[in-house]
Amino acid sequence: MNFGECTKSAFRNVFANKMRTLLTMLGIIIGISSVIAIVSIGNGSQAAIEKEFESFGTGSLTISLSGSNDIETRDLLTMDDYGMLKEVDGVSYVNTTYSGRNTYIKLLDPQETKSASVSGVTSDAQYIDNPTMLYGRYISQNDVDMRTNVAVINDTTATKVFGHCDDRVLGEKIKLKTWKGTGKYTVIGIMENTNASTETAYSDEFPETVILPISTAMRLYNNKNLNGFSVLIEDLDQTEMMKERIIAALENFHGNEDKYYIQDSSEMVESINSILSYVTLFISFVAGISLLVGGIGVMNIMMVTVTERTREIGIRKSIGAKNKDIKIQFMTEAVILTGMGGVAGLVLGVFFAMIIGHFAGITPVLSVSAVALAVGISMGIGIIFGVTPANKAAKLDPIEALRFE
Repeated sequence: MNFGECTKSAFRNVFANKMRTLLTMLGIIIGISSVIAIVSIGNGSQAAIEKEFESFGTGSLTISLSGSNDIETRDLLTMDDYGMLKEVDGVSYVNTTYSGRNTYIKLLDPQETKSASVSGVTSDAQYIDNPTMLYGRYISQNDVDMRTNVAVINDTTATKVFGHCDDRVLGEKIKLKTWKGTGKYTVIGIMENTNASTETAYSDEFPETVILPISTAMRLYNNKNLNGFSVLIEDLDQTEMMKERIIAALENFHGNEDKYYIQDSSEMVESINSILSYVTLFISFVAGISLLVGGIGVMNIMMVTVTERTREIGIRKSIGAKNKDIKIQFMTEAVILTGMGGVAGLVLGVFFAMIIGHFAGITPVLSVSAVALAVGISMGIGIIFGVTPANKAAKLDPIEALRFE
């Protein structure tokens, strides 16, 4: 029997009992679909994180205190450091990292007071954070110099506070309440909320976004100490050298040592992606256990099939079929069975990934390697777990097989 005839015969035998075939493939389908869905969501999460960090600007360095216990007042970062960092050779833009706590904003719909995430920025922030402005403008240097009571909000916050998001919001005032009292700030710009889908799904857990000039934010919270800086450098190839240069400049400016830490955006992405990869791998391994169960199921059914077709095997051997022909026949059936389960699991996994991604606000990313691996594993299972039934069928004595009832 040639390969074509063997394949046709295998397909006929596989579809002879459709319900049994479906139940046999079920473990393979569940395992493959689970792995595909998990890997696709994991890849999508990594892509989303990379895109988020890209919005901060290429070559962005984050400067902060090292976190040691011996930090003194003279080590704290202030706007004096901002002026000094602007003069460091190789630095393009500098933005402050400054946020306030226990701040509340009044929403229009529903009418309630909600927490607000207030950030104080310099005019350089627009080059580092790369905000997409929908209406109005961003914080300018004049706003910082004049300590003007102006604010930039995102489109989600605009809708919640004013009931709509368009140019009519520009010029309107928002109220921010802190422990010092309530202040009014004129909205001069509305930017796109790049995290809108996630915030919509978990609206109660995300504060509203408000951006103020750094000088205005310092006056609001009566605190001149900064959390840190974001620095955009000119040459990415000089990242390590620039880290050393900036640290040296800060230490020389403050007269201290080992008090500051710099992390670049690529390191953050690599760290987060590494964690996500391990989590995805672990969950995929757990989901892959069902593939083992599915493989055992395939072997059991194939063993039953060998018993049911004992007389057929005897007839084929009596008319000249060799042991290897019988073995190839049953191995082909096992591979076809698991291969179809792999394809069905692939389709189902993509469907599940799209559903999960829709509710999680993540765009699944299906890689070619994941598809090839899924189908390859499913067919490999057919080969591995089809060997024992195929050997059993091949070793049957033709005379005993013909006597089988």
